[in-house]
Amino acid sequence: MTLLVAHFLRHRRESLKQVNLYLALFLCGISFLATTPYAVFDSTKFLNDLKFEIQHYSTGHAGMEGDSLRWYLNYMWNTAGGIYLLAVLGIFYGYAIRPHETALVSVFPLTYFLFISRFVVRNDRTFLPVTPFLFLLSAWFLILMFDKIKNFRIRLLRQILLGFIAIFALISMAHPLLRTIEDTRHMMTVDSRETARIWIDLHLPAGSKIAIESYAPFVDPNRFSVQGFGRMIDHEPEWYVEQGFDYLVFSEGMYGRFYRDPNRYRNEILSYNNLFSRFTLVAMFTDGGYEVRVYKVR
Repeated sequence: MTLLVAHFLRHRRESLKQVNLYLALFLCGISFLATTPYAVFDSTKFLNDLKFEIQHYSTGHAGMEGDSLRWYLNYMWNTAGGIYLLAVLGIFYGYAIRPHETALVSVFPLTYFLFISRFVVRNDRTFLPVTPFLFLLSAWFLILMFDKIKNFRIRLLRQILLGFIAIFALISMAHPLLRTIEDTRHMMTVDSRETARIWIDLHLPAGSKIAIESYAPFVDPNRFSVQGFGRMIDHEPEWYVEQGFDYLVFSEGMYGRFYRDPNRYRNEILSYNNLFSRFTLVAMFTDGGYEVRVYKVR
């Protein structure tokens, strides 16, 4: 997208007559194949996986779906709100004074943001590709404002505005820094997936048949008979009895997403409650703010 904008801004009406355009597009294709060779060597799987992701983002992913535009805006504000605000101001100001240069930097993040906001599925990693462009626009806008203000003749006004910009810039950078520190501390904290793993290994009888769902603690397959499921509610309670399971291990990483949005996932919550009420809770762990439940089937 940026390549095309740069080319058409330079050559205008003569753009389609320039051989460099077609050469650049050809080299883009070569670069893609050089970095993704199995798009050709295993084209069937590549196309099937591409189709799967398109359907996935268009149809939904439990806990990551609905109202994508608002979710991305909230995510931006909660992670680096000041920086993204400066980037938006930079885009508006840039189009007013330097539209060509601004278009080169902003065309991708604007197009991509509108594109991902139309999908049902939304998450932080999908937003990630726009961040370098927005950070660049934010820094550029700050520099423009600094250069403009430092030429003010009224010294007091100049000092006040420069001080305001400096404080705002520091706060904007401190916000994501504090979030990074908080997230790092959280990731380094031992949570229930580890404490439950140890408890299961020490307290459940060897050879027990155990069902685990996604994001559950590791259960040693050499000590137990382990079978994994995406969601425990993919089967009715009696099915687990008939299959001879001894224990079910539930993980907040899976069932928690449904309870956080009860209006959307009413049926899933009913199914989990049915499982919770049918079997006997033998252990619950909440270490590190992460919940794991172990239920006895029989």
